[in-house]
Order: sequence, then C-alpha cells, then structure tokens
Amino acid sequence: MGSKLLAGCLAFLLFLTLVGAGVLYFLQFQKKVQLQERHELAQELYGQKDRAEGDPIDELKQAEALQIWKDEVIPKSSDAKVLEIALYHVAEESLETDPELSRNYFQRIVDEFPDCEKAQSARVRLAEFNIRTDPAAAKEFYREVMDSTATGSLQADAQLGTLLMEDDPDSMPTVEIRKKYQEIIRGYPNSEAASKARKRLNEVHRRMIFQDSSPNEFKEIYEVKRGDVLLRIANQYTTTVYIIEMMNNVRANALRPRQNILVPTWGKVYVVVDKSDYELRIFREEDNSFLLQYPVGIGAMEWRTKEGEYMVSNKAFHPPWPDPQTGKILKHEDPEYPLGERWLGLSPPGQPTVRTGLGIHGTNQPETIGTSSSAGCVRLRNEDVIEAHAIIRQNSRVMIQE
Repeated sequence: MGSKLLAGCLAFLLFLTLVGAGVLYFLQFQKKVQLQERHELAQELYGQKDRAEGDPIDELKQAEALQIWKDEVIPKSSDAKVLEIALYHVAEESLETDPELSRNYFQRIVDEFPDCEKAQSARVRLAEFNIRTDPAAAKEFYREVMDSTATGSLQADAQLGTLLMEDDPDSMPTVEIRKKYQEIIRGYPNSEAASKARKRLNEVHRRMIFQDSSPNEFKEIYEVKRGDVLLRIANQYTTTVYIIEMMNNVRANALRPRQNILVPTWGKVYVVVDKSDYELRIFREEDNSFLLQYPVGIGAMEWRTKEGEYMVSNKAFHPPWPDPQTGKILKHEDPEYPLGERWLGLSPPGQPTVRTGLGIHGTNQPETIGTSSSAGCVRLRNEDVIEAHAIIRQNSRVMIQE
C-alpha cells in the first residue's frame, strides 16, 4: 500500500514538474513572441517605409523606436539577430548624444556577434572612437574590416580611415597618399569615403595648381620659342589659353622668346555633375583621376536639369541670355543678367551645332548654390566658373547624373 502511495506521489510530482516546465516554456515563448512583436514595431517606426514619396521622416516615431529597443528589446531579448539590429540602431543614433553608450553597444556587437552583418560597421565605428586615444587599436579594427568579406562603403571607410591616420592635414600629403585617395575615389565613387577623399584632394590640388609657383605633377616649365603664340602652346598640351594665363599671371600677347612659363600637364579632362551632391567634378581623361570640384546649383523642379551625356560646344564671356519666362534678351550690364562671368554651352555628343539651351555658367545669386533653383542650367559661383571655364576645353565630355 505504502509503495503504491509513494509511486502515486512521485507520479503526481512528475506531473506537476512537467506542467510547471510547460507553463514556464509557454511564458518564455510568449515573452519571446512579445519581444519580437515589439522589435518589429520598432523597425516599422524607425524605417517608415510606407510613408509617401517625398514625405520627411517622422522623428518622433524614430525616437519611439529607439526607446523600445533601448528599454525593452536590448535588456530582455536573447535573439542574436534581434539584438544585433537593436544594438546597432541605438548605437548609431547615440553617437552625438551619448557617445559612451554608443561605444559600449558597438563593442557588444563585436564581442557577442563577431560574424554578424553589423559587426564590420561596428568595427569601423570603434576605430573612429580609438583614432585619438588608441591609434594601434583603430588600425587593427580597420585592418579586420579590410581583411573581411565586407564590400562597398565599409571597405571604403576602412581604407579612408587608415589613410587619414597617415595624412597630416597641416602638411602636403605624399604622392603615395594622394594615390590612395584616388583609389578610393575610383573604386567607391558614390561612397561617403570618396566624398571625403575628393574634399581633401580638392584643397591639395588647388594649392598645387594655383598657389605653388614651382613645377609639380600638374604643371611643368615651358620655354617660349620665337614665333610661339599661347594658343599653339595650349593646343600642344591639350589645355586652354585661359588657364596658362591664370597660372602665370600673363596675357597671351605679352609672350617673349626664352621666357619660362608654367603649363598644365593634366591633358584632356571631362566633367561629372552630380545632382545629388550639388557638385561639379573635373577628372583627367587619361586615367580617370580626380582633379578639382566646385559646388553648384541645378534646375528647380519645373526646370529639372536633364541627366545624360553632353559635350561643351561653345564657351563665352557674357553672352546675351533670352529669359525663357518673359522672352526678354538680357545683356551682361543688365542688373538681372543671370549668367555671371562665364558660359559653357552643352550639346549632344558629336553634335556641336545642336543647341540644348543647357549650359554651365556663373550666377548673380550666389546664395542659390547648393540648391535646386535655376532654370535648368548648372550654375557656379562667379569665381568658380572663371576657373572651370579656364580648365575645361571646348568639346570636353560632360556627364550629368542623379
């Protein structure tokens, strides 16, 4: 009798244990489901993929998403994929407001999920945190990213970060460093790293071209021969009379035999107008290397600057301009004349006589540079268009892109 009672009690206890385990599993499952639902809600609030095209991001919804991740998902979830995403978004959004939290979360991603999708991005961020305090650690993080399977902008960020640690911003970068900047620009043209590389090279090249009075990789000394004219010299170097005049502070009719002048050696150039960045960039045809860039304004919505490939079909100083809205012909002396100091007319490739009405020009409204407000043309500040006009030859290629 006693053994049967004991067996019954044990069976009952086993039953209670199984029921308890089942209840615990159910509660844990429910908790996991609820956390997953909250995570999905946070993703929806943060991404706002259903908003109408052109509508701005609702920052209050994004703030709510970050609060859900920070207060609920990160402290309670054990799902690696969920945690990876939550930690990364909160860390990214906390870079300025709470850098210590941001750093800790990026470190958690690298420590706990070293092979996850966001780990390489986290390593780039950790390298940026360590550049000043622990350069060796920063280089190691960058090296891990460059040695990984990460592609695109992450590779570009790692390469640029390593390069910036070698480049003293207060001195002229070496030829080797400049080559590495060019590699980033060519290899990852649409990346943020390429944008930073172009900015650095633009200031360096500007100094070398317009301020350095000695020969360098962009210019060499030419000894004027008897009978030489500046146009012949310009054609010999596939450049323009205007840039030679500008570099030497000399007029075309003032040349004399045995005079030494500096002439540019970059050869043929082409132009890329990037509408998304409001930039006009000049590249060498020979090796697609970056030369210079300028901020631009582009066409307003109703006068949208058309993408495509063009050629520079005519160059002019102060050409008359027919106002497309009023039909009035405006001249340079008119106060409302909009073309500024120079004009470069654009035509379809190989069709220089076909007029598109599209051009690159200066402006009487410098405050509109960096905006979409022109009547379709690409406008530059007057001091910039004078330089661009001097560098860009007639028949040069021009690509306008989104």
